[in-house]
Amino acid sequence: MPWASFLLALVSVFVVSKLLGLTNNRGRLKFLGLTIAAAIFTLMQLLVFTNSVTDNASFAAATNFVIEWGHVTCLALILSSLAVFIRESKPGFAQFPMLYTAFPLLIVISYILVNDTYAIKRWLLTIYQGGAIVVSLLMYGVYTYKRNDYMLVLSGVVIFLMAHILFWYIPGISESYQWIWKALIGVAMITTVLGYEQADPKVAATSKEDN
Repeated sequence: MPWASFLLALVSVFVVSKLLGLTNNRGRLKFLGLTIAAAIFTLMQLLVFTNSVTDNASFAAATNFVIEWGHVTCLALILSSLAVFIRESKPGFAQFPMLYTAFPLLIVISYILVNDTYAIKRWLLTIYQGGAIVVSLLMYGVYTYKRNDYMLVLSGVVIFLMAHILFWYIPGISESYQWIWKALIGVAMITTVLGYEQADPKVAATSKEDN
């Protein structure tokens, strides 16, 4: 369904704009990875939409290549950002070196090693996605326990989990009913980024002044 990809691209543009504000006002390293990942995801959805309304084999092949590697890169950036969040949530004496937050980027290298094996690539993508969601659930579950302002972020992560389950584990949903999991992803993205704003009084105040 081309319209589902187009709407998801519009949602992604909105999320990118919000994340840019968070990056400028809250912390470049904490939100930079998420901002770049959202921008790549926007490009991916625009390519999916364009590919669905055109009939060009060469363009389709190029699009599939960009989408595949964009997917892996987005996951690596998200996991790296989560590592920064975890590091900064600890007291100064307990923080691990900042260099360690870049380790998730090695996911891209590991994916290169299995590039010719469809089954293993699919398995790795499932694990990478599920790992990012589980880490987010644990982290924001703890954050929410300490501070209710993170409840909206945690809700967004739960919606991401629902989309993940529908896409990977419910037969027929990923292809025949794309609008369902894409709608969930769109809602999850909006919920999560608004949750970040809510959890940061400084950003929220800045947004109100801009409006």
